[in-house]
Amino acid sequence: MMTDLLAAVGVLFVLGSVVIITKLYARCLNPETSRKIIHITMGCVALSFPYIFTYKLSVVCLGVLALAALLFLRKNKVLREGVGTALLGISRRSFGEIYFVISIVIVFVLHKSVFAYLIPISILTFADSAAALIGTSYGRTNLAHAQEDAKSSEGSLIFFIVAFICTLVPLQLMTETGRAEVLVISFLIGLLAAMIELVSTNGNDNLLLPLLTYGFLRYNSEQSLDILFTNFGVMLFFSVAIFSVYKITNISKLSIVYSLLVAYIIMVQGGMIWILPPLTLFLTFGILPMMKGEEKQLKQTYEVVESNSITGVICLWVSVFYPQYRDILYIAFSLSFACHLAVNTYSRFVNFVKTGKSKAIFCALTKAIVFIALPTFVFAQMNWAVFVLYVAFVAASMPPLIFLNKKYDYSKVGRDTLRANTILVGSLTAFFTLILMITVQFYDLFR
Repeated sequence: MMTDLLAAVGVLFVLGSVVIITKLYARCLNPETSRKIIHITMGCVALSFPYIFTYKLSVVCLGVLALAALLFLRKNKVLREGVGTALLGISRRSFGEIYFVISIVIVFVLHKSVFAYLIPISILTFADSAAALIGTSYGRTNLAHAQEDAKSSEGSLIFFIVAFICTLVPLQLMTETGRAEVLVISFLIGLLAAMIELVSTNGNDNLLLPLLTYGFLRYNSEQSLDILFTNFGVMLFFSVAIFSVYKITNISKLSIVYSLLVAYIIMVQGGMIWILPPLTLFLTFGILPMMKGEEKQLKQTYEVVESNSITGVICLWVSVFYPQYRDILYIAFSLSFACHLAVNTYSRFVNFVKTGKSKAIFCALTKAIVFIALPTFVFAQMNWAVFVLYVAFVAASMPPLIFLNKKYDYSKVGRDTLRANTILVGSLTAFFTLILMITVQFYDLFR
């Protein structure tokens, strides 16, 4: 325990020292460079944790102390405008340093093998910093739409290369994984990590990168080469499907990346049956009716993809921790995408096709039932009572949506409308799930 205490004191000393030193040389460094110096330094220190700490609780306590210090630095005006400018002097809004500490603690607590800790943290430390520096200095091709944070293809390429190396070296040196498997895993992790970085905002890549990379390693590090190539083939299929939709609709380039990322996460954690509802929503949201004119000029940013998928992804994650409710949560997962398809279709008919409310409701419900509800009825082997309840909840999204269409301008893609849709669908899905979980205690909900 004494060695852990000394290690913790040393880590806090390094953290304080690098912040003070970068502040002293602030005139020679711009805020982004100062922040990246701190990022790289603390990332390198974090890579030593498996070797200098004996107990996981020690790292948890260290993380709590570091978070308290960083939050105090943010809240105290004197410190924030003094030594804190080395870390907080950037013009953009970011909670990256907070997420950085949280992700390190979580991955350290969860890891069972040293390589499973080193790979996510090294990607966070080196790939993220390299992409930021190269993208800022040499980035010429912006992949983002005007409403999205700037992301360069040059920075993303560097991120992929560094993430590939950060995965390849530990896997090759510290595991018995075959060389072919190591290459495929490294390629897939590099691709996954680059996609995460592309769609991250406000510094949340410091949280998403380690956690999702760690989850991927846990799932794939012992998979056979056939399964790995199958996953790669599925990703190629998703890419073709998504690019086809991109050509006929109004999604942005970063929406393509976000869609691929969501699809891969769902496939890895749920399997092919779970990918059907979101894939159906994605392939059908821009047809019946086809997009044209004013609507096609309105870019669908990656925030739209996030709004349409977040409730479903939460259902999937809960099913991982509570597998006894997996069948119920799959139905709830499907319901969230059916509701979003109904909501999107109604809004499109009312705001762009200019049809009446009754016709818009009929078309919206028909589309959601035919494309998502009925396939779920078959695959989930629901009984008719559950199916009727399912359809009733999809229909229940219409009255509040009529009100929201009056309150917000649904002819534009704005954060207010996206937030309203997420809350509406999330509430309906949560209530539906609760009813099923209570009912399953008394009745068999499946055929």
